[in-house]
Amino acid sequence: MIKSTGAGSVPLQENRGGAKSRTIASTILSAHGLEHLYSHSFPVLVAAIYVDLGLNPFQAGIMSAVRQLTAGATSIGSGVLVDLFRHRSEQVLAGSMVLMGFGFFLVSISPVYGLILAALFIASMGNALWHPPALALLSQRFPKQRGLYISLHRATGSIGDLVGPLVAGALLGFVSWRWIIGGGTPLAVAMGLLVLVLLWKVAGSQPAVVSVRSNLRNQIASMRLAFHGTGMWAIFVVSAVRGMGDRSYIFFLPLYLKEGLDQSFMIAAIHVALVSAPGIVSGPLFGALSDHIGRRPIIAALMAISVLLSLTTAISGGGIWMTVSVVLFGLFHSSVSSLTQAAAIDEVAGRGLDATFMGLMWGSNAFFGAAAAAVVGLLVGFWGWETAFYCAAMLFFLGLIATMFMRGNNALRSQSA
Repeated sequence: MIKSTGAGSVPLQENRGGAKSRTIASTILSAHGLEHLYSHSFPVLVAAIYVDLGLNPFQAGIMSAVRQLTAGATSIGSGVLVDLFRHRSEQVLAGSMVLMGFGFFLVSISPVYGLILAALFIASMGNALWHPPALALLSQRFPKQRGLYISLHRATGSIGDLVGPLVAGALLGFVSWRWIIGGGTPLAVAMGLLVLVLLWKVAGSQPAVVSVRSNLRNQIASMRLAFHGTGMWAIFVVSAVRGMGDRSYIFFLPLYLKEGLDQSFMIAAIHVALVSAPGIVSGPLFGALSDHIGRRPIIAALMAISVLLSLTTAISGGGIWMTVSVVLFGLFHSSVSSLTQAAAIDEVAGRGLDATFMGLMWGSNAFFGAAAAAVVGLLVGFWGWETAFYCAAMLFFLGLIATMFMRGNNALRSQSA
């Protein structure tokens, strides 16, 4: 099937099954798990860096802010370019893995806080390059199961989110955080090369003529149209506010346990992993359900539940009830990002803007997430670690209100189209 895109006519084999589709899906999903294993161990390692360098909560928040700001700018730029040069998708995906590994290696050998921030800039570029081409390929390949496959993509990320903190927490009892961060670089580089081989020319051959200026102008015009007469603005607001709340909750959770409750690195790591584990199963279920009944009702329910669980995490004061709150929060938290991504692609289906809007969404989330990390870090310094969870609850409530302005049944409209 030939679809017209911003970069010319590119062959897109959509939902045809067979070995090629299985290879595409398994490669993208597996590599995404490794990417999250590497990057999601970082919140646990931040607790070690915090102690080793004698940082304060605001400086810890700045580390997260640097990652988010870099990811935001990279996501927006890469999303636009991937739609213009879709035939280069596999090279962008491979480069993402290699750049991430190289950046974290630089973090591991940086002697001072300022150089660590600079190295995080490189590592975060690698992380951010992954999502626009990966989600666009899955969306184009499986348009009638978009919610399911985007949720599966998030679920494999959740597997990495589960394993990474546990590995980091266990290793911190024996080796320095520097060896842990730098030790994964060879694996990331090897995975990048494997992605390049398995996905070679998966998005089609290079068009005979590529008019970058003309295609970019058309692409910008299509983007503007996509925001008129749709629920796209509401989707972006929900996604951004959700990302701010998640950042407030997840990034400060291990710091709260280690510094506020004087728990071990391993206990902190276990709780970070518990945020991710339940979503491995629940995420695809919510995604598949949204393909049938629409995205909005599920997103609204998940937002409301998250408000409640953020509050119970804050008031539990540690112990078993806090752990229960963390587990239940993990059951619902990862699905919202997958569903808002699917909702955005539903609105622009067939326009050749899949990667562009994934980049815009990830970029928007990253910018707002960076602001949340810095501001919440400042507030925590004044009012205590529990403040992070109260901030998360407030943000999730704002997201719940914004959900009411999304269009209903966008998944069903997309499939009909």
